[in-house]
Amino acid sequence: MNQQKINNIFALDSKERYGYLLRRVADFETIYLIADNEDKYVMIGSNDLSVIPVWPEKEFAELFLTNSWKNYKVVEYDIHDFMEWLTDLEKENVDLAGFPNADFNTVQVSAVDMKNHLLFELSQYE
Repeated sequence: MNQQKINNIFALDSKERYGYLLRRVADFETIYLIADNEDKYVMIGSNDLSVIPVWPEKEFAELFLTNSWKNYKVVEYDIHDFMEWLTDLEKENVDLAGFPNADFNTVQVSAVDMKNHLLFELSQYE
């Protein structure tokens, strides 16, 4: 992916990036997260309200492997495994940050909402 495409997509507002995330994940059936060496996923936000960020393509997630996350890794999730995990996150009341940009502007969604959005988007591909 070239830098111009990355810049153009990051320039979209949060809702447009979230829509892009849903379409890409449904199309390629993969989603990307960042984890430490113990496979604990990073969270962004405050102690009162932390969310797990997710990205539609590995290249976007890799851009965040700097500073405090420089020793972390990008983890690829199969969409079906991710959907199952969303069920667990729903029980734990964990929200997700759909495709944050460099300033961590994002759409925050509940696990159940993301699951429903992805199921709808996947149904468009059948």
